[in-house]
Amino acid sequence: MKFNNIRKISVIAISSVLLLTQLTGCGTSASASPGTGKGAETAAASGTETAAGTEAAADQLDRIKAAGKIIVGIEGTYPPFTYHEADGAPAGIDVELAQKIAEKLGVEVEFVDGAWDSLLIGIDSGRFDTVINCVGITDERKQKYDFSDPYYYEAWQIVTRADDDRINSEEDLAGKTIATNVTSAHATWYQDRGVEIAGIDTGDEAIEMLLTGRVDFIDCPVPVMNTYYEAHPDVKDKLKVSFVVKGGEIPKGIPVKKGEKRLLEEINKALSELREDGTLKALSEKYLDGDYSVSQE
Repeated sequence: MKFNNIRKISVIAISSVLLLTQLTGCGTSASASPGTGKGAETAAASGTETAAGTEAAADQLDRIKAAGKIIVGIEGTYPPFTYHEADGAPAGIDVELAQKIAEKLGVEVEFVDGAWDSLLIGIDSGRFDTVINCVGITDERKQKYDFSDPYYYEAWQIVTRADDDRINSEEDLAGKTIATNVTSAHATWYQDRGVEIAGIDTGDEAIEMLLTGRVDFIDCPVPVMNTYYEAHPDVKDKLKVSFVVKGGEIPKGIPVKKGEKRLLEEINKALSELREDGTLKALSEKYLDGDYSVSQE
């Protein structure tokens, strides 16, 4: 619901750093020791270049290892994926998954809450190392981020009020209004079909807007609906699944900044081990009442 050109870029970036370092090194040598001569000046610049090169070579995985922690962005308001216990502690399937991946990396995990629409931006700004919060792997997002292998597959179902029979297929969506995040993996798909989007911040807000008639439908995953029904049993008879979008299953993955190859490899290695030892399946069954770690289509 919310929801390589790398080598060339790296060479340009490193070259720029080295050029800047050379210029800075020359200026410092001339100013601090006017009589030291060209040989000393060159040596100083060379030493600075080596330090800069070492710093440039330290990728995100190195920085995470050095810090002893990986910073993970979560929404914290999207049960059963990420939410908070009564004592404020983060919980949910994605929280446990992040903790297990951190263990595989040999570091601690620090969770930082953020609004869904700003989570991926947190990777760009360096606020997070990654986001583990039911992030759909889409072609649009893959242009900006590198994604891990999928760890969860989400069926795409259209939910309406139980007494509303106007929506029964994709063709019925035109002219209707949905409550969803404006950065939802499905947002463009809806807009292309003439659907108006009413922006929301949380799943609960979307369901409330549907129940009160402010929107015509929502696209809520089965696990999220089940969690909502557990907390609001009186609502179950008021909503229904009108239809499931064929071929609309969206795999969920873990995004990292473009070009962070080593970090992505380590995350994929961790996911592979967690899949092979049955952990991904166990987490899915624990939180989602079914094995959604494999495709349902």
